[in-house]
Amino acid sequence: MGLKYKAAIYHDYNTYGAATFDEKELPDQVGDNDVIVKNLIASICGGDMESIWHGEGGPKHMIWDGSEFGHEMVSEVIAVGKNVKGVEVGDWLFPNMGYAFHDRRRMGGIGGFSEYLVLPDFRLEGNYAIPSVDLQPSAIMLDKSLGLENLCMFEPLNISGRQVLQLVAAQPGGKSAVIYGCGVIGLGAALILKHLHGYEKIVMVDFAQKRLDFAAEEYGLLTCNPSTQDLGETLIEHLGLTYGYGGKKCTADVWMDACGHNDAIDAFCKFARPGAVLGITGIHHEASGFDAVAVCFNSLTIKGGGTAAIDITFNQAADLVRSGVDVSKFISKKIKQEELNEAIHELKDKNVGIKFAIDYSLK
Repeated sequence: MGLKYKAAIYHDYNTYGAATFDEKELPDQVGDNDVIVKNLIASICGGDMESIWHGEGGPKHMIWDGSEFGHEMVSEVIAVGKNVKGVEVGDWLFPNMGYAFHDRRRMGGIGGFSEYLVLPDFRLEGNYAIPSVDLQPSAIMLDKSLGLENLCMFEPLNISGRQVLQLVAAQPGGKSAVIYGCGVIGLGAALILKHLHGYEKIVMVDFAQKRLDFAAEEYGLLTCNPSTQDLGETLIEHLGLTYGYGGKKCTADVWMDACGHNDAIDAFCKFARPGAVLGITGIHHEASGFDAVAVCFNSLTIKGGGTAAIDITFNQAADLVRSGVDVSKFISKKIKQEELNEAIHELKDKNVGIKFAIDYSLK
């Protein structure tokens, strides 16, 4: 084979990061136990952005100085070792995070921003529920009929879906939600709640008005922009009024922090009804001094990001698309590989779009 290609390498300069595009070469022939894939599309994650913007590679995002990165992707199999079973040339798959390389340190650094990858000691047998490099499968096979751009959103929908499964289990019979953060994680959670779990009223909260407009126009979601609207009054108007410790509350059953800002936790403590549940998915940069008295007297529950296995959440994402929801609309702009750095800096303005993605067919 011996094909030369470009690999995006992350470099951490403490206060900022950058990608270089280094030339690599595929082996002359695939190893007996390996699979070689060509990346078709790869979208930019919040962790990728923060690593470039602030030099926050390392353990927070599992993106390491001097390593390939990018993990929201769809890959096509181009070569299969003679000992590998269950996969054929032409199949589409999602390399299973760090498990694709039997290295949990690569959970955020699979190599989606590189043109090709060699997946060593490839296996499809195993258990997705056990976080072990010895037991997890190397990849998740994808259904081409769902569409390339929809499939590219399955990894972020995995994060959304993990939180949703946790929240609906904590609030059986819930029908309304407040979601802070109108990016792909928050939007994905809203659509899963609406279309797969029967939630009737979902309010998206964000300061980026274009994102809120997108949520309302494309998916029929309720919205609130705290920079121009009174948050408490708007939530009560959309969802209904009840009371608890501290006075007026909205009736939302579940809340989600999909933004990583303390405003989300503060709003939950101030406006959540007694017995409401908050799930935190956003990555926070500062400690939260939340109102413990409100949590106590209103019997509020605060949970982490959820623990559902990735095969379960990918199946949930597939069910969402099969139900008729087009999540490819999350991709606001397609870029060439060499435009990655520029695109990540462009995304500092939250109003420019939801997701940018490298389309490897663009030359």
